[in-house]
Amino acid sequence: MIYEIATYLAVFIFSMAVWLPVYKHVVSRWVQEATVARIESGDIDLNYLLDEGGVFDSLAERTVTLFKHHMLAEMGQLSRAAQHDPENISDPIAAGISASEEILKGLGMKKPPAILQYKMAQALGNMAQGTGSGSVPNFDPSAEFYKQ
Repeated sequence: MIYEIATYLAVFIFSMAVWLPVYKHVVSRWVQEATVARIESGDIDLNYLLDEGGVFDSLAERTVTLFKHHMLAEMGQLSRAAQHDPENISDPIAAGISASEEILKGLGMKKPPAILQYKMAQALGNMAQGTGSGSVPNFDPSAEFYKQ
């Protein structure tokens, strides 16, 4: 009984050791050549497969999502660096982000997300500009940041 199982196992391992390299080096090339020939002859419409399959749409969506995640990560690092830099106390952008972080922490958020801090600083800047008093600094982070 045990010899029979060992024999079947040995035959299986030997056959895999033979057929996997044969498939990798011979059969896969045959399939590749046949598929390329069918695409070039027009039997397979590659444009239809790519357009209807949504390959380009999903690729674009993944790229935009990846860029968004990187942007949010960088924005969080910048806001935390601006918060801990003592030279940026007089900077209205850093003051706006710091003020918005303190307001959000006062509302109960332990670690407010960077994009929320940014949007709140932007709202504070719009409110400060709407009052018309010249003594309130511009808290809008996009005002000076994008001009540089």
